[in-house]
Amino acid sequence: MKLSFSLKNKEASLEADVEGLVEKGLEHKAKTPAKKTRYQIKQEEKRKNEELKQKQQILWMLIMLGLLAVLIVFGVIATVLGI
Repeated sequence: MKLSFSLKNKEASLEADVEGLVEKGLEHKAKTPAKKTRYQIKQEEKRKNEELKQKQQILWMLIMLGLLAVLIVFGVIATVLGI
């Protein structure tokens, strides 16, 4: 961007590289992340909490299925051995 004054002719001129300024603005926008609203933050927290609950439920179910499998194997072994 160039700014020049001529006191003799009482003129001022301004030359700007518009494309360069636009590119700089786009680069600046790309570097800074978009700000999130309170609603978006709350929704993300809810989503994370739901995912955590689902993972815990799946883990609990797997533990119960494993325990059931162990009990079935123990029952079969006890039946075969006649205990």
